[in-house]
Amino acid sequence: MSSGNWKGFVADPYRGWQSRYPDRRAMGYLCTYAPLEILHAAGFVPVRLMQLSRSVALADAHLPSFSCALARTVTERMLTRELDFLAGVLFVHTCDTMQCAADVWRMAKPPFKVLNFSLPTVLSSAGARNYLLEELRHLREALQNGFGVAISDEALRASIGVYNKQRRLLTELYERRGQFAMEEFWPLALAGMLMPVEEHNSLLQSALRNSTRQSVHNGPGVVLAGAILDDITIPRLIEELGGWVAGDDLCMGSRFFETLVDDEQEALAALADRYLRRPPCPAKHYAAQPRAQRLLERVQRVGAQGVVFVLSKFCEPHAFDYVPLSQALSEAGVPHLLLETDITLPVGQLRTRLQAFLEMLDSER
Repeated sequence: MSSGNWKGFVADPYRGWQSRYPDRRAMGYLCTYAPLEILHAAGFVPVRLMQLSRSVALADAHLPSFSCALARTVTERMLTRELDFLAGVLFVHTCDTMQCAADVWRMAKPPFKVLNFSLPTVLSSAGARNYLLEELRHLREALQNGFGVAISDEALRASIGVYNKQRRLLTELYERRGQFAMEEFWPLALAGMLMPVEEHNSLLQSALRNSTRQSVHNGPGVVLAGAILDDITIPRLIEELGGWVAGDDLCMGSRFFETLVDDEQEALAALADRYLRRPPCPAKHYAAQPRAQRLLERVQRVGAQGVVFVLSKFCEPHAFDYVPLSQALSEAGVPHLLLETDITLPVGQLRTRLQAFLEMLDSER
């Protein structure tokens, strides 16, 4: 893809994906816990399925209206045949809604395979590593048997190498995010979930090489926290109102790339250990990594003045998570704001609330 049209691709990635990459096979996935290295080693381009402002007309006949926006919008894409370019979709069991959505998709009989991958809920439990290793082996066998591919240890190690490179580059991008306007930073970060990882690595290297190395922001900084945020509306509003996103704790952000895979270990064991060591989302529990402490440390490390929680309506894991996180922030004296989102964003209301919050942060600096 030429350097001039990748931003438009991120805004509408699924329509025409196959024409952009006619020699590649795509495998959809819906969670940062999906083992992308195994999909890549099998010859697929992992493509994350996102909401991306998709309206819903057909999905409500298959899912209850109290399902989250992500489940409904990606189901809509499946029903309208927008995802027919995929060879398969990998569901990760992180919540009941996604588990049920996988069954709905199977019953709808799309022209691609529907696969499952399950992790233990308590990642620090005694049997978690063995369970996870067995799930990784099962997924490897399912891909080999279902698609007639071979996934060698050498291919897995090569895939680990290319994704570790992406993680290092994304880490550098996030450390230097103050040098980028949101209109450039946001699509550049999301692109890594939608295109071949090798192409994304080249984009990241070019962007980092050409950056000014001077901050383009001087307003109050905030940390965005939550689950799915693939729409630029809220980050753009923050920037338009004089603030900037200094850091995040998002499934679409830092949790996607934090923690490298040990490339000196046996491949599957190294992948399992990364999932046990990486920062957990609210759908998983790891006693050694308390989420409130981690969020407070992030606020301090990036020098943010406040936290904006972006909570997708009907997302129960993150709704339960918000309570202890907000309490910890209040006790530490860190201002925070809760924004609830759905399929359609109330831009006017969001602007008013963000403006008041940012003005408060600015007055306290």
